[in-house]
Amino acid sequence: MIAFLFAAAVGIASPAEPPPTRFKCADGGELHARFANRDARLVAIVDNGDGPHALPIQPWAGTGPVRLTWSDGQRTLTWSPGVQIMWMDGSIHRMCGRGHQH
Repeated sequence: MIAFLFAAAVGIASPAEPPPTRFKCADGGELHARFANRDARLVAIVDNGDGPHALPIQPWAGTGPVRLTWSDGQRTLTWSPGVQIMWMDGSIHRMCGRGHQH
């Protein structure tokens, strides 16, 4: 249910792939992400400037504040209320907020 609500909040409404959402980051850069269903799982397709990475959603522990997390084991995207996005890829750690959809 949470994944559905998040998908609706970022504008995933049609079966066609939506354009990526642009998130403005604290370091002045941008993070582009779009969300899709693959094999009955919500996947975040994220481009941090080095090409797209498909990250499957991870189970929520059910404790503490709601956080949605996608990860491929190397890269992690975490969403928290207020549309705060955190991207981690090795030593890269970026905090981003909602930008404009293109």
